[in-house]
Amino acid sequence: MKTKRRRTISYIISALALLFTGAVVAATLILPGVLMKRESSSDYDAVTPVPAEYYSGPSDAVVKNASRQLTEEQRVNLIYGEWESSISPASEEDCSLSEYDVVTTFTYPVVSRYQKWYTWDATPYKAVDTTFQTYAAIFWKVTFTKFDGTEVHDYYITEGGTLLDETKIPFK
Repeated sequence: MKTKRRRTISYIISALALLFTGAVVAATLILPGVLMKRESSSDYDAVTPVPAEYYSGPSDAVVKNASRQLTEEQRVNLIYGEWESSISPASEEDCSLSEYDVVTTFTYPVVSRYQKWYTWDATPYKAVDTTFQTYAAIFWKVTFTKFDGTEVHDYYITEGGTLLDETKIPFK
């Protein structure tokens, strides 16, 4: 009887060990998939804003390439603020034309007949869209001063040669 009891106990222990081993193997195979599914579905439901340090804005090369694709009318709209934009002084690297080129290439009403009576000064400005900071339009403030200082005329002109209405430029 003792041997029969020992045999029954060993069968029960073997069955429990087999059952336990099967449960461990099943849990090892199934549990990672269940956890991964729960994690992946939780990511789809949550929308979090990107931290500011991750977005540095476009590079100068991206801005120059995107800005080249704008039409003259779109550049004027950007300068006038019809697109959300901010205006700041521009550097020489931003400009396609030099100060001399801007003054001598385009015609201005004041210098058409009396060009030698005036001295000039030109300052570049840049209008950049505030949404993505991808588009930029360069324009110049050209100031002509009569040789004796009695007359001063300011003109705003794009690098494409469009004279701008100074009352529409928002930074004034």
